[in-house]
Amino acid sequence: MQVTVAEMMAAREARAQMQRTLLSRYPGAVLVCLTMNIAGPVKTDADIERAFAWGKAQIRAILAPQASCFEAEIHERTGPEAVFAVRGDAGEIKRRLCALEDGCPMGRLLDIDVLAPDGEKRSRTAFGLPPRRCLLCGEVAAVCARSRAHSAQALFERAKAIIREHFAGAFAQKTAQLAQRALLTEAALAPKPGLVDRLGPGAHRDMDLFTFIDSACALRSYFEECVRIGMAHGEGEEERCFDALRVPGLLAEAKMRAATSGVNTHKGAVFSMGILCASLGMGFDSEKSDARAALWRCGAMTRARMAQELSRCAQGEGGTAGERLYREQGVGGVRAEAAGGFAGVREAGLPRLQACLAAGMDFEAAALCALVALMARTQDTNALRRGGAEGARRLRERAAQMDASLCARLEAGTVDGAREGADVRRALSQWDAELSAQGISPGGCADMLALTLLAHFSDHSPS
Repeated sequence: MQVTVAEMMAAREARAQMQRTLLSRYPGAVLVCLTMNIAGPVKTDADIERAFAWGKAQIRAILAPQASCFEAEIHERTGPEAVFAVRGDAGEIKRRLCALEDGCPMGRLLDIDVLAPDGEKRSRTAFGLPPRRCLLCGEVAAVCARSRAHSAQALFERAKAIIREHFAGAFAQKTAQLAQRALLTEAALAPKPGLVDRLGPGAHRDMDLFTFIDSACALRSYFEECVRIGMAHGEGEEERCFDALRVPGLLAEAKMRAATSGVNTHKGAVFSMGILCASLGMGFDSEKSDARAALWRCGAMTRARMAQELSRCAQGEGGTAGERLYREQGVGGVRAEAAGGFAGVREAGLPRLQACLAAGMDFEAAALCALVALMARTQDTNALRRGGAEGARRLRERAAQMDASLCARLEAGTVDGAREGADVRRALSQWDAELSAQGISPGGCADMLALTLLAHFSDHSPS
């Protein structure tokens, strides 16, 4: 929606009148006024409003230590505006807000005026700060504007690109943070039968909680790269997206081993969580951005390639433990899970976690119940390798009994959150001692639990 010069002049006069009124109403207050620095006749659209909301949130955080008198915002075709009246030193507030304007490309799109109680506008040059720079060439913006060095359309398009790049980058960073959080949370949850947790190493002798912390921290940049790879592939490019993850995955595995002195802490998670991060990236800013849709999309990404790999395994190719188990027992492991869109997470882990939280259980207890649900339905290749077919079968049957009992109580509405959590921990503590003594560790289920946690965090973390 285009605006005229006359409309912009009228909006400027209305803003000046509002400032005079607020300075009169709140004597001694400092006014902070936010508008968007957008060239051209289009002053508002969904992207600009989103950038404005980001800028307003940053200003509010910076002003938080100041006593607030008044805050308001206006949304008109002439562009969004916000005004804050606060108590404080106008010069110090101006310096802080200039740091916001200069701190990142998005800050360049914010036009923040600071008015002292006497109505005088504080200037950045009065504090020895450099003038603002042009979005396109980096020269002094005022000089470019006077000489009309760039077209309004070129400046508008650059502003829109800055907004898109900012939010895409923020999404990639946030998703990588959530993936790392999921790995760290899964490692710390206790007690977990046969698995490393904060109480001990479980059935393992070559790793502990600190090994997992080192590994999770080393993998964060890989998860961000996976998200960005997903963003670079649109609908219909799922297989190509998965292919693009291959080399980064190999490099991430090497990085993991370097951080853990060669210990394989998260090889399965490098594969499965890398795929989910990429799938979340493919759904960025679309209607398909929820975690369940992302899990389904993992199947479209991997199904054909996993079928090819499992076919080669059946013909005797490949020498990993998982590939040998597929040849000998037909258990597809994490490849089959991925090809099915991580059905265990969608149909067991995530629903159980959320149902237990809704029933009043604390987060750790609910996550442990999700682990039990995953153990009940997952053909865990790690448990098969360590405990044999019989040991793995007993593990699934015991988990299935526990999960069925819990589900019956959830459906009947008889779950007491605190008591149920204590019961779960007591039962799992005993089971942990048994599996640890037997050397059985359901590591594949632990990876699926981490995926469950990432899916949950993705849907329940503030944007």
